[in-house]
Amino acid sequence: MKQYSNKEIVDTFLDHVRYFKVKHHVIGRIRVKASLNGAKKLATMEKGELENIIASIPGILEYRINPKALSVIIEYNPNVLPYSLWEEIGTLSEYPANRENIQTQLLDIMDRA
Repeated sequence: MKQYSNKEIVDTFLDHVRYFKVKHHVIGRIRVKASLNGAKKLATMEKGELENIIASIPGILEYRINPKALSVIIEYNPNVLPYSLWEEIGTLSEYPANRENIQTQLLDIMDRA
């Protein structure tokens, strides 16, 4: 398994999360769905890369990827990954200028872990 730096983890996560839209979100659990274009992009990733990236983020407790539904469910610790951060992440496709702020927040979380 390839070892990633914290910056590589965050950058790869943010590069791919923009292809997802939040479909349901309550504190501690979020469900996102990929667009068809996003699914095509994600299909080019090495097998297991997305799972490795998700599993490397502190505060993610469990995740389930459903390829048929093009969705991912993530259960997370809101004390580590705040609800508001997930909401910001969910707007990246519409507001790409927020990426640097989100990146900084995620790197701070990873550095504390």
